[in-house]
Amino acid sequence: MTNHGAITILAIVGGLAALFLVVLAALVTYDVLVDDGMMDGMWDMVDDMGGMMDGDMHGMMGGGGPETTGSASGQGTVRIVDFSFQPTIFTVTPGTVITWTNEDSAPHTATAESFDTGRLDEGESGEVTFYEPGAYDYICTYHPSMEGRVIVEG
Repeated sequence: MTNHGAITILAIVGGLAALFLVVLAALVTYDVLVDDGMMDGMWDMVDDMGGMMDGDMHGMMGGGGPETTGSASGQGTVRIVDFSFQPTIFTVTPGTVITWTNEDSAPHTATAESFDTGRLDEGESGEVTFYEPGAYDYICTYHPSMEGRVIVEG
């Protein structure tokens, strides 16, 4: 009777393993047939997450690094690099167009109450024109400790 119980348990475990392999094969087959790169996209996301904690550990925690300043009139650029905005404080004149360019492998945004660049993947840019004098604090919605400020002087 004891052998019968052990054989039953082994049969159940073997059946579950076979079911797992069938499901895995079905997912791989679906990915190949559809050719939408679903699995590649998932691996890219895992790779991005792995690199977020490299360097001086500011990674997923965002921010980090020293505060930097810059100024522009008419046209200006903020680089998103090493999980920070460069410059972090940007002083501009009214009517200036600021372009945020993501140089990181992870996605970022520049988001305030009054503007949002939307998701910027590596190499992508978004721009906002500032007309009204004032201070505009913004963050990356994916990494909220990444902070920046645009100051529009009148």
